[in-house]
Amino acid sequence: MNHGFTIVANSVMLRPFTLQDRAALTTLTHQPEITDLLPDWKMTEEQLSEFLQFVVGRYEQFDPQDVRIMLAVIHQESQRLIGWCGVFPNDMLDSSDHEVAYAISRDHRNKGYITEAVRALTTYLFEHTSLNRIVGIVKTYNPASRKVLEHTGFQYVNRRRLSDGEVYDYFELNSTDSDGEATGYGQNKSKPLSINLRRAEQEDAVVLTEICTRAFDHVMHVWANGEQKLDSNLCPPGYNAVRLHEYVIREWDYYVVEADGCAIGGVSINVLGHGIARLDKIYIDPVCQGRGVGSQVIRQIETVFPHILHWRLETSGRQTSNHHFYEKLGYVRMYASESEYGYEKKIDTGSGQHDPIQEHEHVQANLDSMWYSSSTMRNSRITDCNMSGSKLTNLNMTEMLLADLRLTNTKFEFCGLDGAQFQDTHLGTDRVPMQWRHCDLGGSRFVDCDLSGVELAACQVSGMKINGIPLEKLMEAYELSKA
Repeated sequence: MNHGFTIVANSVMLRPFTLQDRAALTTLTHQPEITDLLPDWKMTEEQLSEFLQFVVGRYEQFDPQDVRIMLAVIHQESQRLIGWCGVFPNDMLDSSDHEVAYAISRDHRNKGYITEAVRALTTYLFEHTSLNRIVGIVKTYNPASRKVLEHTGFQYVNRRRLSDGEVYDYFELNSTDSDGEATGYGQNKSKPLSINLRRAEQEDAVVLTEICTRAFDHVMHVWANGEQKLDSNLCPPGYNAVRLHEYVIREWDYYVVEADGCAIGGVSINVLGHGIARLDKIYIDPVCQGRGVGSQVIRQIETVFPHILHWRLETSGRQTSNHHFYEKLGYVRMYASESEYGYEKKIDTGSGQHDPIQEHEHVQANLDSMWYSSSTMRNSRITDCNMSGSKLTNLNMTEMLLADLRLTNTKFEFCGLDGAQFQDTHLGTDRVPMQWRHCDLGGSRFVDCDLSGVELAACQVSGMKINGIPLEKLMEAYELSKA
């Protein structure tokens, strides 16, 4: 390999940096899109100048047995510096690892330029140095960088927490497969991952939301066919809302799926009775799919809940891969429609009995048009039931939890709501407005709510404040603006 280090791709060219590149490189390192993900590039002008001198000086010392190189990515047509790409050791990785690192200007993203650069550099190094393996690490919340590695032929290995405290996805590219095309999610045929489950805690909500969002966004990309209105199994309501995950962690049985000590998925269980439960959601980060994780999760969940002998679940009617997956694990299809398939699995303990129902439980019971009056129902649990058209009147419902409900066209009349809280509540997919009439809401607080389009008419508003400003002052300012 000569010391010219010029590598020509299709739309870009890689060449050595020069000291004259300092101004263009400074412009790149002032882009938050780069430095937010690569904080080490937040340098002063003096630090950047010293670093550039170091990079330029390394070209004459280049050792094909110990590759350490960073090149400028130049746009072929404009001849402008638009990014960088390099391969060198990383102190957070094994001493035998040489990591590919890259960045591109925000003005030239999503055009395949940096993928061209990575492919050109890695191919060139495999041909002209002793390297036969190059690694890549990507922060889990950086899907764009992950796609670059996948499109260049890198294979996902595992998820690791490195010495900086961050979690990364670790990829490898070997010289024997450096000319491979994109593998894409779900096509990784590496060895199976070994996983374990741990009970989710509130501090896990953010990372679980990130993984769940990636998982279901990928599902919709594969199965939605461009449709906007999707069934709730393909696109679960609130799947990308942190507060929903906080609620499930608090009220249900929610577990983090881990591999190598890092979160790669989640599974939530809704216990319906002494011996029956519903597998609510099971999701795996797309980069970890196709490696036997899902089947391990279900088997381990059955071990965690040995008393549950009757499992139920629903899945989207269009996800045929899910149908085969659950049937392979012993689930039997109970019903099927275009939007939803329902499955059940009854575990035989050898005694010939399944899911014993306790005397105080009603599971899959037909209680249509039943009357309940003058009865004690304290601490009852009512879940996964169809109560449409029911009337709940003259009830003591203090300290109840009403959550994950569909209340379309429901009426609340003559209710004492002292101390009541409405959290994470919405108007449904059709956005049908609520109506409040003859209600005393004095002293109430609305925090972090979407009140756009709300109309107040004939209401007592004395003492009302908006963002801490008395409404009277706002009205005075409004009247002055009209004068």
